[in-house]
Amino acid sequence: MVTVPGGRLAVVVREGGTATPVLFLHGLNSSADVWSAVFDLLPRDRALAAMNLRGHGGSTREGSFEIARQTADVLAVIDWLGWPRAHLVGSSFGGGLALAVAAAHPGRAATVTMFGTALDPAPEILKPALDLLARAGVMGFFAAIAREWTFPPDADPGLVAEANRVAAANSPATVARLLEAGFTADFRQAAAEVGCSVLVARGEHDRTCPHGAAAKTAAALSTELHTVPGVGHLPMAEAPDLAAALIASSWRQR
Repeated sequence: MVTVPGGRLAVVVREGGTATPVLFLHGLNSSADVWSAVFDLLPRDRALAAMNLRGHGGSTREGSFEIARQTADVLAVIDWLGWPRAHLVGSSFGGGLALAVAAAHPGRAATVTMFGTALDPAPEILKPALDLLARAGVMGFFAAIAREWTFPPDADPGLVAEANRVAAANSPATVARLLEAGFTADFRQAAAEVGCSVLVARGEHDRTCPHGAAAKTAAALSTELHTVPGVGHLPMAEAPDLAAALIASSWRQR
């Protein structure tokens, strides 16, 4: 547990060799456990860590969920781990946070790998999302959007149920605050300022970050868009072998 303003952050650590370590950042309404299958597939030549962002898992619900606070939390975890620099890997909002950390603290990020990350805010989606949350409740909200936004129609029902269970662990008020932070987040300036190598990927059937949004992210970073076939918004859970291969490829390019 890492002490930060407003409480503590839960971090999962796998010790490894002396190669540059990796910090994994999940998306909103997920948890560090979403990376567990990827951890098992990556070589043990380096340490790995996955943090539960503020508002998730065993981490505090106190304080702001906005970019500035969450970015400071990420840096606090890197400092607590004693890592001079790290590869940063993020999913969705977590990918944007990785980009923000790399832009603000260029010496601390070796590379950034992002899955399903849009740079632009989407405030037009916020009100309908909050309305659905108010009508359906937390569990009903995530059950409704799992097939609509997150997973392809043929996704493993057990995987969908587990993602919904993790997402529904918060109160309606906390979920609303997370939605507000996510749909108003603007990572465009970070993309303009980042100096390290960035790998941009998206699941083929991801409707949370559709092809146009992901392509815009890749274009802003002057890089190509990698597509993970057959999956939705959570390639690290749906196809961990393919996600792990992409992540490792970003290290080999350095």
